[in-house]
Amino acid sequence: MVESNRKLTAWLIILAVLAVHLALASGVPLGVDEAHYALYALNPDLSYFDHPPMVGWLQLLIAPLGYNELTVRLIPALLYALSSVLVLRLGRTLFNDESGRTGLVAVFLLNTAPILQLMGWGLVPDLPLMVVALLAVDVTWRIYQHNRLVDWLLLGVLYGFAGLSKYTALFIPIGLVGFLFQHQGMRWLRQPGPWLAAVIAFVLISPVLIWNVQNDWVSFAYQLDRGMEVSVWSLKDALGMQVGQMLLYSLLAYVVGIAVLISVLRNRFPQEHKAAAWLIIWTTWPGLLVVAYSAGGDAVLPNWPAMMWSVLAPLSAYWICLNWQKLWVKILTLVSSVLSVGIIAFVFAFLAFMPLSTFPFMKGAIKDLVGWKQAAVHARQLLEEVRQETGSDEPVLLVDNWVRASRIAWYAYPLPVQVITDRLSQFDFWYGEPDADSRGILIRDNRSVPEDGRYEKAGIVCQLRDVLNTGVDGVEVNRFQFYYCDPQLK
Repeated sequence: MVESNRKLTAWLIILAVLAVHLALASGVPLGVDEAHYALYALNPDLSYFDHPPMVGWLQLLIAPLGYNELTVRLIPALLYALSSVLVLRLGRTLFNDESGRTGLVAVFLLNTAPILQLMGWGLVPDLPLMVVALLAVDVTWRIYQHNRLVDWLLLGVLYGFAGLSKYTALFIPIGLVGFLFQHQGMRWLRQPGPWLAAVIAFVLISPVLIWNVQNDWVSFAYQLDRGMEVSVWSLKDALGMQVGQMLLYSLLAYVVGIAVLISVLRNRFPQEHKAAAWLIIWTTWPGLLVVAYSAGGDAVLPNWPAMMWSVLAPLSAYWICLNWQKLWVKILTLVSSVLSVGIIAFVFAFLAFMPLSTFPFMKGAIKDLVGWKQAAVHARQLLEEVRQETGSDEPVLLVDNWVRASRIAWYAYPLPVQVITDRLSQFDFWYGEPDADSRGILIRDNRSVPEDGRYEKAGIVCQLRDVLNTGVDGVEVNRFQFYYCDPQLK
């Protein structure tokens, strides 16, 4: 009876979170990344400049429903719910959790991580990678126990899907190799399974390779420059990332994730479950250590270690259940739960109602959400005026940063949006690069405007044409400027 109640509670958490995500989906405009990856679906390709194609391919599934805020957020909501189901399953299969305690705690850990909640609402490449990683751990455990060829073949498919999701998928096979070398030495290589899995994975990721061959390996070069370029390593930045993970993935998950690693390394972990613990450690900690080091040398986004923390959830949950009699574990759980659930509740309540006059400090947090649809609509109107004035369809929409481009391009689709910058972006592949002879309407959201209304960048000269103020709850959030750019203004 108790076991069934725990499983029911876990499922109620999963369904309740899914309901909240879907209920909020249609009422909030798309953010930077959401709009960017939704554009992948509107421009289907083998791969893309900044990421493999999985996020775009997944959004193609909703094409029959039409694209709007609700449908674009349907895929991440379902993927997040599936992630919760998978950690519930792993709690049972890895740790013989017949009581349902480990699975319930794992679901709780996953759903009290504020950043994972936001990822379950807005699609990023890390979310399908999370699902694939959890499935890969499950299949790897079956291989360890039974070593069946069919599981090796399935693992190859999962590795291929992981490679189609995000380049950091590399940490998943690294975990497998480390785990099997530790527990089986070299003998696991003396069979066809792993080699067939590698072939299947290679075939599945071939779209990414083909696209890069066609485009001078530009995506790989971009990722290597982004990940390897370290000018000065800063302890302060590295520690800041650790604090960020502590808050965004929950204090409980962070502390217990370290505690369980120490427990396993010091041989204070139940022997019957040590192999399962090592499987998860090999799959997660190499990536977490790379993120920890990289944060000291370059900007590391907080969603990058999401796959690692989600895979850690079943192991951390088992450790919590194992040590629940300790007072400090109960206190930590209480404090962390209040903090994380409080953050999640506040963020979603704020997004639902946006009472900005009551919470003015949230203005910066919603700057990327408010007013961009209105700005795109206004820019379309101005562009149409310019095209009528010039008698030409040559003028396009312009922005001076790809971050601005994503929302404008989404809400102004199918109008081309070009980015005035010396850095390559995905928009250059879709719409071409502007040059000194480019004409069009430039959209900016800076607070200040040049005194003479004249703006120049990369040889393109523009003159202020209009201004649009947007806000919510009586508070101005964004002030958009619209410039007319024309080589004759030089």
